[in-house]
Amino acid sequence: MAVEKELIALRTEEKISRKEMAKLIGVTPETYRKKELGENDWWGAEMFLVASRFNKRIDDIFLDKKSTKSGYEKAS
Repeated sequence: MAVEKELIALRTEEKISRKEMAKLIGVTPETYRKKELGENDWWGAEMFLVASRFNKRIDDIFLDKKSTKSGYEKAS
């Protein structure tokens, strides 16, 4: 869920509507909403467009901050 929160925070901070973001990636506002809330998966091209819109790298937005370089978090 951290990825979704990051994206929502960026969009809100920049005062960009879901409708505008949907248009940017070429989907309906409802489809964008589902992606932003983690109900639908993101396509690679969509992630590039979103990251570019915010002047960020893809991993700044779409990589869960809890992940390690190997991609797995150590179990406690």
